[in-house]
Amino acid sequence: MYGGPGTGIGPALRKARQSRGKSIEEASRDTRIRGEYLQALEREAFGSLRGDVYVRGFLRSYSSYLGLNPDKVVSVYVRSMGKAVDDVPEPPPVQPLRHASLHKMLYRRGNWKLAVAFAVVLLAIAGGVGLLSRGSTAPPPSGPPHSPATGLTTPANVSVTITPTKRVGAVVVVDGLPAFSGILQKDTPKTFSGASLIRVKLDKGGVAKLTVNGKDIGAPGTPNAPYTAPFEPDTFRPTVAPPGG
Repeated sequence: MYGGPGTGIGPALRKARQSRGKSIEEASRDTRIRGEYLQALEREAFGSLRGDVYVRGFLRSYSSYLGLNPDKVVSVYVRSMGKAVDDVPEPPPVQPLRHASLHKMLYRRGNWKLAVAFAVVLLAIAGGVGLLSRGSTAPPPSGPPHSPATGLTTPANVSVTITPTKRVGAVVVVDGLPAFSGILQKDTPKTFSGASLIRVKLDKGGVAKLTVNGKDIGAPGTPNAPYTAPFEPDTFRPTVAPPGG
């Protein structure tokens, strides 16, 4: 069962959502995560969700959408459960979800007393450095910091905007989790943001303009043939030359 002492994750998610003017319904529509699941995350009612793997996946996707650092959020959750940070998996590979390796992952059971001790420490960290991004209004530390400044301030690292020139079917997977599956309407852009990987599949190539990490790459692909491509944080981003180079 999940639960135990509060971790600070729920209030951080709720405050980040409210600071961006998003309702639960809007966030649910944008992330493709059911509204009751998002409410459970914000209440830290992790036991009402479908299991540890799902909790981690939902936390990673929701925190990335809100501009928080998904790795830090998942680490806080894992530590509160009495596990080691090394147990936190990398984002699962973009495979058909029934074969995704995250369903095969096993995690060690932590000692309950150690879990409580970690939770107490994490509560102090959450109150000191805050779990919100720089755009929020987290309170300042009440004393000298006792840990590195590892607040969840890193924004999403990869973004893709799809602007169809014709109606087209699309599937988008963000950080190993499904973000969209359906029909994109002509001249109606849709933007996706993630931490490490976005995979785009279009029923037809050449019928949608893509903007990847701010770079307009036109309408890639071959007409009347499916188009599939992965995009990472450094895709189409220029490499900055060192000074004097």
